[in-house]
Amino acid sequence: MEKITLKTVKIILLITVIIIGTSLGALLSLYFLIAFKRPNFELADEKIDDFAYWLDDIDKKQIKDSKYDLIIVDYSADGSEDEEFSEDDVDYMKSSGDKKKLLISYISIGEAEDYRYYWEDSWDSVSPAWLDEENPDWDGNYKVKYWMQGWQDIVYDYLDHILDAEFDGIYMDLIDAYEHYEDDFPTSDWLMIDFVENISDYVKADQGKDFLVFVQNGDNLLKNSTYLDNIDGIGREDLFYDDDDIADEDDRKDSIKNLKKVLKEEKAVLIIDYPTNWINIYEFYRNCVDNGFLGYATNRDLDALHEHWCFSAT
Repeated sequence: MEKITLKTVKIILLITVIIIGTSLGALLSLYFLIAFKRPNFELADEKIDDFAYWLDDIDKKQIKDSKYDLIIVDYSADGSEDEEFSEDDVDYMKSSGDKKKLLISYISIGEAEDYRYYWEDSWDSVSPAWLDEENPDWDGNYKVKYWMQGWQDIVYDYLDHILDAEFDGIYMDLIDAYEHYEDDFPTSDWLMIDFVENISDYVKADQGKDFLVFVQNGDNLLKNSTYLDNIDGIGREDLFYDDDDIADEDDRKDSIKNLKKVLKEEKAVLIIDYPTNWINIYEFYRNCVDNGFLGYATNRDLDALHEHWCFSAT
């Protein structure tokens, strides 16, 4: 075998440096295409240009150490009443050096969950009038007739737990539950709009106007100006990607049109998608900033804090 000369070694090293340099340059170019267009929103007198979403097996220290400006979490470390966060816990998680992050508590207002403190074992045999069928896609989650007083009483009690812990706001899920009842109740959308409005009035009367009210999905309701007036922002899942599949184009266009109404009112739009491919993750963040939305790519279990090279927390 012929000896490798010093000149050959130098050529190999030069080619390697060029390849690495070109790759790094390409990655930096991709990064700056997003970084220079990063949207920001003013919420409760704070500038927000990134957020995260973490519901299961929450680690308080990881949240405290995170640089994310806003984090959506469950009101409890594991969803149970025994592990619900105290005011001291919330204050600890919000602290981050000289700046405090905003901590928003998740609450489902459109489905009941059988692992929550309010669930009664007797409902397995004799259910209350407001409790409906189990969601076939989520074990232990049940449709509810959200306009009925029995369910609303539970929601307001749940809200009191959140308010007592001094969270900065609420993040209401299953807004789109009204779609389940559209055929039988043509006013199901209005019933949800009224429910959200009453909840917004309730929490802001207790905590003040800077207490944030977010909703998740159900963006068709944004066509109603009353509904839009009573929220500070919206979270939308699966807008650009359904896992690693590109989302339906017609649905995406309709939703973006609705979400732009929120931007017009200078309110926040948060997009949560669940891609796993790094190319799709990059494209997700690029699509978000191109539309003026803040994005967060994560896994559907929502059981960890994620950060990506193309849109790191600041």
